[in-house]
Amino acid sequence: KTMNSKLPNYSKIIITIIVVLVNPIISKAQWSVPVNLSPAAVQAGLNESMGSCIGVSNDTLHVVWTDKLSTTKAVLYYSRSIDTGVTFSNPVAITSLTGNAWNPAIAVSGKNVHVVWREINPANNRRASYYKHSLDGGNTWGANVFIDSTADWPAVAVSGNIVYIANDSITAASPYNTEIFLLRSLDNGVTWKPHQQLSFAVGRSEDEAITAQGAHVHMAWNDKRTGKFQIFYKESADYGVTWGPDIVVDTASDYNTMVSIDGAHVDVIAAGAPSGRYQVLLAQSVDTGATWGTTGINISNDTAHTYYLPDMVRNGSDLHVVSSSSNGAKYFHSADGGTSWDIPYTFTGSSTFVAYTGCAVHIIYVNTNKIYYLRNPTGNSGHCGVLTGITESKNNFDFTIAPNPFTYQTTLSFNRIQTNTNLKIMDMLGDVIKSETFSGNDYVLQKETIKAGIYFVQITDENKKIVNKKIVVE
Repeated sequence: KTMNSKLPNYSKIIITIIVVLVNPIISKAQWSVPVNLSPAAVQAGLNESMGSCIGVSNDTLHVVWTDKLSTTKAVLYYSRSIDTGVTFSNPVAITSLTGNAWNPAIAVSGKNVHVVWREINPANNRRASYYKHSLDGGNTWGANVFIDSTADWPAVAVSGNIVYIANDSITAASPYNTEIFLLRSLDNGVTWKPHQQLSFAVGRSEDEAITAQGAHVHMAWNDKRTGKFQIFYKESADYGVTWGPDIVVDTASDYNTMVSIDGAHVDVIAAGAPSGRYQVLLAQSVDTGATWGTTGINISNDTAHTYYLPDMVRNGSDLHVVSSSSNGAKYFHSADGGTSWDIPYTFTGSSTFVAYTGCAVHIIYVNTNKIYYLRNPTGNSGHCGVLTGITESKNNFDFTIAPNPFTYQTTLSFNRIQTNTNLKIMDMLGDVIKSETFSGNDYVLQKETIKAGIYFVQITDENKKIVNKKIVVE
């Protein structure tokens, strides 16, 4: 700072220009060489944008895809990385080799991995939605659970022990009509509440995207009630029991939507054609979906090419967007909440999905009938301590709390395995109301006798490093 203050103005300008020009080069250089996760696949595929095929918990990545073995056989495969994408496990088939499963989606909370997909029901040879669950981070899997008949494919979200599955079903054959239904499990997928209808309109309501955080559940979908496809949105503030009104968040001819939530920020991404070719359009809310600012923000702004199947995640002010296009797959990044965007990073592929862990950004996609993985270890720039250009530090001690706020229980997920770690829950006056020692990657905090209110979680690891975070009990 002292040295810069002595520089002439033109020197500052030159340095600024160099930084602006070099930053995109540095960012591009961070991306790894593509890794083939499915070398033995015959015809591997992912979902459309409404159902993500990558889920994260701490340093662990969970990936699911389908492999079409023949015209009547398709299998879901699963792989994971426990070191933020440095290495991956060998693919494991999690559905029958004689079945016909495709369009998978995944949601992860701690060690709980939830997968849904579409498969031909052998009882009537019709499309159906199915669900299965791993309680141990993908080591073992439960049985297939039949959800419902389906027009297209289901989506899944999880917040603590509450699991949400949304799917669209045919409600009328002529004229053709589909509506969206919701299933909720309050006990981590063991039992399910009755179906709850969420859309009520003439025309196709389909390709629902769903996400959850705390008590809030958010859904976006393709809807043709006006005669052309538009992106609709609705929100529940009470764990999916009741829902607010249907809100149009993109009015152009839209399709392929995904919804992302980070605190009070809700972002809905879609492929839309305000004029001519489909582009990547963004709608944003800063008050948990109650109101929406400018919608249909064109972040691709590329009239020469067509964009489709966008996906997005937000981490604070960092927005990460991927999309297929007629000019290759694209990755877009904004470090200021969407006000400005970096130069897109282009790679060969389609059906892209994006996730983040700490400093790192992760992308999976399809190329030549295989599933590939890309990693940028310092791509989540606003959450990275030092830009080394090689790897993120493993020495940073941190944890996440989800859901937060919580009603019954929440999970503290650590970025490395803990040994003899002390946990304290303190009220606003600093009084300790709970204290204990634990070990492991995750700690499940039960509400028990803790009253509703705002508290602080203080974690002291084995090296006496202390991290404090706020937690809200509802």
